[in-house]
Amino acid sequence: MKKSILAALFLISLSLTLAQTPPPMHIALLIDDGPTPEHMEKFLALFKAEHVHATFSFIAKNVEAHPDLAKAALAAGHEIANHSYEHLHPAGLSEKALDHEVVAALTVLDSQAGIHPAWYWPPFVEITPDLEKTVGKTGMKLFRPHHLVASGDYMPELSAEEIRKRALTDINDGTVILFHEWRNETLEQMPAILAELKKRGVVFLTISELTNYSDKTKP
Repeated sequence: MKKSILAALFLISLSLTLAQTPPPMHIALLIDDGPTPEHMEKFLALFKAEHVHATFSFIAKNVEAHPDLAKAALAAGHEIANHSYEHLHPAGLSEKALDHEVVAALTVLDSQAGIHPAWYWPPFVEITPDLEKTVGKTGMKLFRPHHLVASGDYMPELSAEEIRKRALTDINDGTVILFHEWRNETLEQMPAILAELKKRGVVFLTISELTNYSDKTKP
């Protein structure tokens, strides 16, 4: 009798605990503009230690300059997105210039680093009909995040503390958090950002994994 009462109390306690535990949040870290010799290896070492996979969106001219860094990111299990050849605004570019930004960049990623990206992530999150048409010819997909949180690290006037604050604000299931690889303060704050996200029960995904997850959980 006593054992059955204790067992019942345990089950009640367990059910209450589970009911109070929020479901995990699935997010993706998107890190733009690499690979950079100053920071890439440090990002890779940190993510390996923290068991985190991210998506790096590479600029092709940087891959030409540092193909070994691009290969290292791919070998570490991170996803690579095409982020143009030299990061020009898509709006107003001629058809030839757009082809260079999208198609020539894809060729560089393939030939220099053996990368075959599934996604094109447009500079400045700028999507035009001409860009859609150009990307459509390549077999890649334009990445359109459902919910994007920008750390603001592309603004030089923002402090390290403000970058961390913005990166951790308005995070919910399906969020993509945007960073830039070249900013010193981003790398400095990333351990604290990861620690806080883990405290919140976040599951880290690549943008492909997050897209698949979001598609499956749509009502």
